[in-house]
Amino acid sequence: MKNFIFFVLIGLFLSACSPYSTQIKREYDTQHYTQTYKTLQKATKDKSNDWLLWKMQSGFLTFSYFGAHFSINDLENAETQFKVYESKGLLSNIGANVGATLSNDMAMPYRGMIFEGALLNFYKALAFSSLGDNTQARIEFNRANDRQRRAKDYYAKEIKKAHDKVVEEANKKTQSTLYETNTRDSEIDSILKTRYTNLEQFAVYRDMINPLIPYVSGVYFMIERDFAKSTDLLKESYGISKIPFVAKDMQILESRKGKRDYQKFTWIIIEDGTLARKEGLIISQPLVTGSGINAINLALPNFVNGKPTYSDYRINTTNAEILSNTSNLFASEFEKQLPSIITRAIVGAMLKFGITETINAVGGDYGAIIGLASTLAFSATTAADLRSSLILPNSVWIARIPNAESSVKIYGNNEKLLEIPITKECNAKLARMASKNELDSLIKAKPKDISARIKLFKQYYENGNEDRLCVLTDNIMYVRVHRGTIAHTIIKGD
Repeated sequence: MKNFIFFVLIGLFLSACSPYSTQIKREYDTQHYTQTYKTLQKATKDKSNDWLLWKMQSGFLTFSYFGAHFSINDLENAETQFKVYESKGLLSNIGANVGATLSNDMAMPYRGMIFEGALLNFYKALAFSSLGDNTQARIEFNRANDRQRRAKDYYAKEIKKAHDKVVEEANKKTQSTLYETNTRDSEIDSILKTRYTNLEQFAVYRDMINPLIPYVSGVYFMIERDFAKSTDLLKESYGISKIPFVAKDMQILESRKGKRDYQKFTWIIIEDGTLARKEGLIISQPLVTGSGINAINLALPNFVNGKPTYSDYRINTTNAEILSNTSNLFASEFEKQLPSIITRAIVGAMLKFGITETINAVGGDYGAIIGLASTLAFSATTAADLRSSLILPNSVWIARIPNAESSVKIYGNNEKLLEIPITKECNAKLARMASKNELDSLIKAKPKDISARIKLFKQYYENGNEDRLCVLTDNIMYVRVHRGTIAHTIIKGD
């Protein structure tokens, strides 16, 4: 009986959700980005289960809204932790499963998704490129592409391993063949087909390769005149996206071979809208228990599609095209993770049900009181894990214009959002390098002074250091559009 009470109490303790989640979501959705940054820095001071999530969000936020080159420290720290989780298994956590089955999946550390891990490397590549560090940029582009190419095989192995580990951990508490019975493929498939009917239309990236990553990598290597590597990457992106725009880039690449003097272009990458999120789903599921078939509540996450800001984009007179849908990529990986999520929910529900039944069987006033307490406690801990990235976009658009034009004018639904001149004043890279060095010095001297960092971010933009493109070089410009905010950063050029 003492052990039962202990498990109830520890389950309640472990189920506590992050105190920062609601605040960060509210601040970001209302476009208070500097306050979001402050809260994220505060959240990452705690070595909590959500540390990786908040460190990734800090890197994504800084990249998108304050300047790509300022994001490197957060992105590198997040990727270091992500690699640890990736090597141990994103779907299983041996130590945390004991607590998670008695509470919920929020008792486990947030381990991330492969599409997030690939974006950590991708954004790092772009950030290094913005500083002219082509050696590190090349390394990170290669890592980003390699990581997502391994995703399909990774999950094929992880799903079976995660299932077996959950059942093994449950059997350490209570030996039963019913864990296997209730988590057979046919049982999981039944829940997927009846409860996730909307997921099929979103989960379109079956191989989980984001065409954005090989595309921008290919453009980068074309500008760097590594034509062989560029060709392979652009072919990969075209094979997934099938959009004529990418084929045109391959024609531009072919026209540059053997030449040193050719027409220069500016590529514009537009990230639009808000990434898909999760919402809670409570279902009553008949499960085979020691006392027969009983209807038991399962708390599961459901998928809510992302929200666009604009339905079309135009750069000068050129219509932009959608290259990738990040929300659909999220859905594709979420679909891969669902069998493991459902398995843990079933096993956890069975353990709680078994403990409650055992307590109730004791009888008497003492048994009734403890039984009621355990029922209430387990009900309180029945909650789905709704943690996911908040800062990433819903979709990504691409366009290209020749540098012969005097400026880049970006329109969303025919509304002019941004205009950046294309000039012969080509020294913006030096300003980025100087400000990155200033940030590194500031963090080293005053690691806790978040307000000073934000002041530096603002100062950088107030000086107009992202307000021009170089006519003499090929350029890549990244634009982030989220609700009423339009931010931009120069990735390649000068």
